[in-house]
Amino acid sequence: MPNNTLPLSDLLRASAQARKYPFLERAAFWEERLALHVADLDKLNQAPTGGDMLTLPPKAKLEVQAPRTPVSVDQRTDVLTSASACEIAHRVASKDISAVEVAQAALSRAEAHQHLNAFITLRPERVLEEAKALDARIAKGEAPGTLAGVPVAVKDLMYVRGHPFTCGTRAMDGKTAARDATAVARLREAGALIMGTANLHELAYGVTSANAHFGHVQNPTAAGHIPGGSSGGSGAAVAGGLAAIGVGTDTGGSIRIPAACCGITGFKPTHEAVSREGCWPLADTLDHIGPLARNVEDAVLAFEAMAGLPVGCISGKTIERPRLVKPEVFFYEHLDRDVRDRVEAALKKLAGGGGSLSERNIEDIEYAPAAQFITICAEGCQANWELLTKRGEGISPDVRLRLEVGQFIGAIDYIKAQRLRRRIRDNMIAALKDADVLVVPTLPIQIPKSGSTTIEFAGRMIPLPGVVTRCTGPFNSAGVPACSIAIGKDRHGLPVSLQFVGRPGADATVLAVARWAQEVLR
Repeated sequence: MPNNTLPLSDLLRASAQARKYPFLERAAFWEERLALHVADLDKLNQAPTGGDMLTLPPKAKLEVQAPRTPVSVDQRTDVLTSASACEIAHRVASKDISAVEVAQAALSRAEAHQHLNAFITLRPERVLEEAKALDARIAKGEAPGTLAGVPVAVKDLMYVRGHPFTCGTRAMDGKTAARDATAVARLREAGALIMGTANLHELAYGVTSANAHFGHVQNPTAAGHIPGGSSGGSGAAVAGGLAAIGVGTDTGGSIRIPAACCGITGFKPTHEAVSREGCWPLADTLDHIGPLARNVEDAVLAFEAMAGLPVGCISGKTIERPRLVKPEVFFYEHLDRDVRDRVEAALKKLAGGGGSLSERNIEDIEYAPAAQFITICAEGCQANWELLTKRGEGISPDVRLRLEVGQFIGAIDYIKAQRLRRRIRDNMIAALKDADVLVVPTLPIQIPKSGSTTIEFAGRMIPLPGVVTRCTGPFNSAGVPACSIAIGKDRHGLPVSLQFVGRPGADATVLAVARWAQEVLR
């Protein structure tokens, strides 16, 4: 009998035509890209079908402590560009140094490290003007804020007043923003100096921050290796001494991955703990805004400001004997040997430092990548549909293709993915039981070399994002808080990191445990 089955490319073309997508000649590329994700689609088909859909709350309900007065900072760093945010704010507020001195040091460092491509837009005159205004306020006896004089790099995915808004793409006009995004405005209110807009993987859809339009971000900690993405510019700015705080977004690991690649701290809060108003979306139910910093204490300081929380309500929580849960299945499978050795050594030290460590697995966690893939594809395509249809040629080929294939995700698959997300989040909470946090590697592999696009993992070649986000993406799907800290370096001198993950709203607990772990491992 004759075979009347149409080639897949013809089916995709017909589907796109029905949707009035104008670039039907790209059907062969869509077929090729979807072929890389057959395993994800098959996994989704195998997953349980029952359960409620995930409904993320419009506003996160955080567990906070009674506000306390910040503890004075004792340490002093002679080089301002390597000083912590806490130290800078303390010294500026006490008039030990001026905000102008801090700004000049950061700007000089940025000028000397332009090769990092950490910034898309840097306005030295504006930074110095704001620093002078802050010094004048301090001279008058006004309270300067908890981030007084702290240099901050803001990912060019959110409005920064007076700076072009590009999202790292040429598909936008790059119009100058007339106002700040809510998170940026709150940082300014806390006394921070907004250095400029940080480079990123175009439209926040990638893990390498290899930006074809504004230059590939370089890793200041591990030359020749990716800085991580999509908030690679924010991570490079902090690790390279160009800023003390970086603001990033995290849809599948885009704060924690650059933190891990650059050997610093990255915190993804509970979903919507930090307002996303004024931030370009990639996937609304997966997107988070949070800080990258040199240590957990700085991340706490920035998070309190960005979330509009009372000073000290997060940093006020301490945990002396944290209860850790190690979910061996999935998160500790297929780890690179060097990563496993470093992680196991760190866990042993944490247990010896007063923490308790138990092993409990998360049921159905193997379906998390499939649910993440379906969700980010569909939501990312919808969020950028106007750009794709009207200015698609201004988007670099890799990002354009990833966005385009989202139009072929069926509603039946998207709904199933949301049911899975709810199921997996509930199972994460069940695995915690009476413990404080889950503890998992941030990256299952060594930091990939620059230029990598695919990688062999668990016996098959898969796109790099699928491997790099393996241990981070599930916590975006669940909307729970997660903090990544550096725990040392492997035998090749590359950073290795751990994540601490908590219940929805338990941001204070996650940060308290991460801060404790950082001290124990120091």
